[in-house]
Amino acid sequence: MTTTFSILELDPSRRLAMEKKGVWRAESPVSLDRLRCVSFPHYNFLSEIHTGEIVVMDVLAPYMLKFFEKLYELHFPIHKAVPMEYYDGSDDASMAENNSSSYNCRTIARSNSLSLHAYGLALDLNPVQNPYIGNAYVNQEKDCGLLEVWPTKGIDYINRRHSLPGMVEPLVGFLHSFGLRDWGGDWVYAMDYHHFQTPRSIAELLAVMSPPHAIAFFDWYIKTGDAPESTMESLGDCYKKNPEGFLKKYSL
Repeated sequence: MTTTFSILELDPSRRLAMEKKGVWRAESPVSLDRLRCVSFPHYNFLSEIHTGEIVVMDVLAPYMLKFFEKLYELHFPIHKAVPMEYYDGSDDASMAENNSSSYNCRTIARSNSLSLHAYGLALDLNPVQNPYIGNAYVNQEKDCGLLEVWPTKGIDYINRRHSLPGMVEPLVGFLHSFGLRDWGGDWVYAMDYHHFQTPRSIAELLAVMSPPHAIAFFDWYIKTGDAPESTMESLGDCYKKNPEGFLKKYSL
């Protein structure tokens, strides 16, 4: 089994498969040209080495490569990592098979808002060991709440104080340092332990920037640990008004 880590542009067959399977659609905030495939070796839960792939936005690819190099060094287990066209873009099917993934042009569940996966700036890691936990409804008869756990096999992992292989808590700091600063495990009304993403304002900005500007800005964002100043306008609108001035202010 190869232990090569690499970043690849999407070849024509991959692009066609993503379009045919609905993983990439015309309404995607990023073009296929802005996406990269990160290929990496990883250990599974039997300590066997397999090759995984995730598709991310171009700016994130080198940092995800470093991240998976770190996981390989730590022998951190990943059940599997195959791109979302293998599941016809179905997040439910991917999660049920404990698949780790990134790019998928879809909306947030039970919402019309685009997920950060549609930008290639979100990562789902070992969904079974790190399930989504939400409040489904209140059982009025028993006067108690009822948890929604997805995927259902994740019910064995809802006690986050009891550390088990594949749980992400030891990785939160690494992913924060590589730009994925929002972790679903910190959310208030539902905990999405397998999910990491950039802040939405950063994703929307990166999507409208030219590729060289986006790379320069994201490097600044990673290396300084800062966030752009808050304004009444979106970051994307500020950039479009004066791209060079914006980049001068927020780049190394």
